Amino acid sequence: MQRLERVLPVLVFVVMLGANLLNAPNLSIPILLLAIVSALIPGVIIFGLIKFLEWWMAR
Repeated sequence: MQRLERVLPVLVFVVMLGANLLNAPNLSIPILLLAIVSALIPGVIIFGLIKFLEWWMAR
C-alpha cells in the first residue's frame, strides 16, 4: 500500500500535467501555474482517497 500511495498520485499528476501543457494555446507563467495547480488537485485527491482506504482497512 505504501508503494501505491507514492506511485499513483505521481502518475496522475504527470499525466494530467502533460495533457494540460499539450492543450495549452501558448505557454506563459499564469498558464503554466494553472496547469500545475489543475494537475495537482486530482493527485492530492487520489492521495487522500488512498490514505482514507488505509485508515478504513486498519479500523
